[in-house]
Amino acid sequence: MRDYLDNRQIKLSGHTPRRPLLLAVLFCGLALLLLYGDQRGMLAPVRGALEQVLSPAAQQLTAIRDGVTGFWMGVGDVRQLREENEALRQEVTRLQEELIAHEEALAENVNLRQQLGIEGDTPWHLLGAEVTVRLPDAGRRVILIARGTQDGVRPGMAVVGQTETEPTALVGIVEEVSVHTASILLITDFGSQISARVLHDTSSTLGLVQGQWQRGSRLRLADVTRDLPLTVGDTVVSAGLTSELNLPLALAAVPDGIPIGEVESINTDGHTQVAELRPYVDPDQVKYVWVILNQSE
Repeated sequence: MRDYLDNRQIKLSGHTPRRPLLLAVLFCGLALLLLYGDQRGMLAPVRGALEQVLSPAAQQLTAIRDGVTGFWMGVGDVRQLREENEALRQEVTRLQEELIAHEEALAENVNLRQQLGIEGDTPWHLLGAEVTVRLPDAGRRVILIARGTQDGVRPGMAVVGQTETEPTALVGIVEEVSVHTASILLITDFGSQISARVLHDTSSTLGLVQGQWQRGSRLRLADVTRDLPLTVGDTVVSAGLTSELNLPLALAAVPDGIPIGEVESINTDGHTQVAELRPYVDPDQVKYVWVILNQSE
């Protein structure tokens, strides 16, 4: 058997060299035919049909590609927008802080100019203070200022205010003091009593200014003798009697000559005169005041 297989001629199957050549010729011919047909417009219907068939798939693929591209571009845009938004927020915060500081500087500058003007016209040494709280006690007229013993404030010191049209005038007396704050009893409070001097032409007379806010009016001038008849419009200033006598009382720190108000109406009470006063500065409206620390010699 083995001898038979060894002597038998075995034929190897495979492609003859002619087949690849024949296929190459056929493909070239087909390519030339398609090229010729395309140039003659013979393939237009076939191309149109193929485009109709393949167009939806191509559009979907294009949409998917655009969607993916847009998504990643959108992610980048969102990140950029967030960064820009944060930068703008920080810039707005910085500008707001600068604006607040600028407004505070302007307000402080106005207050300092007012103080210099007051000190230039009077012998007073002043300490400016912002009104921080109006105490909600319905029975008393008291305000709180952001100054205390560390600033030299003491009980009995006079507190003045100013408006655009009226002179610098008395608004209250320091009542209680802590390290950083002080409570001011307003001159309109019923418990406030200040020795006063009424100026009439070239003469003057003494009296007592009492707070009358709880009784329906603001100020009352009492204990004025009838030796000098009062008239509407007379100026009333502090007399500073306690200060002149150097008595160990709280009001000893109130100097004389502080404007208080002017006479609005007059009544007689036996041998004395009584008048209603209009304060030059409404104590309920002040937002910034000055404490008179002392008088310059």
